[in-house]
Amino acid sequence: MERFNICYGCMNPLDDGAEICPDCGYRVGAPHLPSYLAPGITLNDRYLVGKLKSYNGESANYIAFDKITESKVIIKEYMPDTLCTREKGTSVIKVNPDSMPQYKTFLSEFVELNKVLSKMRTLNHINAAIDMFGDNNTAYVVFSWMDGMTMSEYLRMNAGELSWEEVKKLFPPIFTTLSLVHNAGLIHRGISPENITVTDKGELKLTGFCIADARTANTDLASELYNGYAAPEQYNSSNWQGTWTDVYGISALLYRILTGVVPTEATSRLSSDNLIEPAGLNRNIPANVSKVIMNGLNLNGEMRIQTITELVTQLFEEPEYGSKRLSSSSTQTISIPRQGTAVRTNHQGSRRKSSAEPISRHRLFVLIMAVILIVGLFFLVMIMILSLDDHSGSFDTPDSGLASFTETGETASEITTMSAPEPMVETTTAATTPADNGIVYVMNDITGRSYDIVSKSDTYSSLVFKPEYEYNDEFGKGLIFYQSIPKTETYKDGTEILVKVSLGPKYIEIPDYLTLSKKDYFAKLNELGIKYEEQELETEDTLEGYVANTSKEPGEKIDVEAGETLIVYVAKNPPKPETTETETEPPIFEEDPFEGFITPFPEDEDIIITIYD
Repeated sequence: MERFNICYGCMNPLDDGAEICPDCGYRVGAPHLPSYLAPGITLNDRYLVGKLKSYNGESANYIAFDKITESKVIIKEYMPDTLCTREKGTSVIKVNPDSMPQYKTFLSEFVELNKVLSKMRTLNHINAAIDMFGDNNTAYVVFSWMDGMTMSEYLRMNAGELSWEEVKKLFPPIFTTLSLVHNAGLIHRGISPENITVTDKGELKLTGFCIADARTANTDLASELYNGYAAPEQYNSSNWQGTWTDVYGISALLYRILTGVVPTEATSRLSSDNLIEPAGLNRNIPANVSKVIMNGLNLNGEMRIQTITELVTQLFEEPEYGSKRLSSSSTQTISIPRQGTAVRTNHQGSRRKSSAEPISRHRLFVLIMAVILIVGLFFLVMIMILSLDDHSGSFDTPDSGLASFTETGETASEITTMSAPEPMVETTTAATTPADNGIVYVMNDITGRSYDIVSKSDTYSSLVFKPEYEYNDEFGKGLIFYQSIPKTETYKDGTEILVKVSLGPKYIEIPDYLTLSKKDYFAKLNELGIKYEEQELETEDTLEGYVANTSKEPGEKIDVEAGETLIVYVAKNPPKPETTETETEPPIFEEDPFEGFITPFPEDEDIIITIYD
């Protein structure tokens, strides 16, 4: 085997004699999962395989090095682990005898999917295949390496959420790309923060395409469903899936990005749908956007928004005021036509003349109202001047449009009693009485807001917070879900307020332990508030010191309120037995069906696969 001074963890150059990579911490000679390719082997006489990055019920992804272009790549290996195994000590895949028909079918779908994606290499916001070949009784697809981070990591670096203004700048290319993917007859079914990459240039790329059965429950493959993002029809293989399935996924992603909260899992919503509208968690989200996202999360596929085009059209439409619709320049960056604009354009000239009369009447009305208001204010000021006494200087001047009250509950002036829309940043005002200069405040609605932010805000410095922490399925961890002083009620400086703060849901979903050391997995459990107990498990299928299993499967829920404990089984590898040569079965491919399919892919040829039964 050809020797390279390269780290199999990150594919960066490694100094001679170095035991640990200074860039990624990968240890030379580190054990690997025996079911997957060993780091250091070469595929197709070109690609040096490195560390396993991820795997699911369809395939496994490895970091690799292209010796021809001298660049990093990602190699995806077709490896449905419910249908096949890897022969011990080799790279060859052995298909379970009773699973051969399914293996053939899914292999054909895997190849066809990536052939279609390869023809989309001109799209800048998708990571399409650049090479494909057959070896080891299976198929391999090569993708360009992308420097960047997942959307999950990006959100962690940006306080857990983004504003609508930021989303409007980032996501239009993804909307367009997904629409074009749908036009090509493909459905993603796995849209989530893990399958959106934010590149070093600040651009988004859609990744993680799989065949349909890998993203659908109750099939011959181990399903990979992203809880909170998977549509309800993905949990039942008999349900119809389509473009509306990805509409659910992208709507769930927007919900998570704008609120910082993952939507409730679809199966849970089917029994009790208490999903809070996005604007209920973050008041800075425009009302129209909030409602469109909820329409995209409709549990009924037929009632849901059907296409990405419809979703984008509704998201970027401005609310109507009277008979006029405000235009939005942001939609100009999206190559999806807005419905109904042609009709308005065709009639624009005929409407221009008739609109002059309403405008002049409107101005006349405004002028008359202004005169009446000025006269009214003049008489009001005169009355106040005549009624002032020597103590008039003790009044504080209100500084906002919110109502200001005296201790007796009377308003400081007729103007300040008028109700006003709640501002984007909550403020309170106060007025004092001539008697004792006591300040009285008006309470705002603080439910659904972060307790840490509210309790430290200058706006509420006059309150003494008494928090009580309880588990709550409707409000995310750290959010206030009860306040003892109702909205619009008045209070004085130093008043105590009881607030109930959510500890998060009573039942927490167990995270996946895939390729995680016990240190990293325990850190995840601690962050989620899950109690755990470590037990040793002797096995050769998992690296020593890594998590081999848990007492409950990832994706299941654990009762944290009751103090339920998760047993975490940490691998301990037994001594390696002496290896002996074993005979292998005939290869899956009679000949390499991918020969000649180096970039660019021929668009007028089909890949023919011949498999031994």
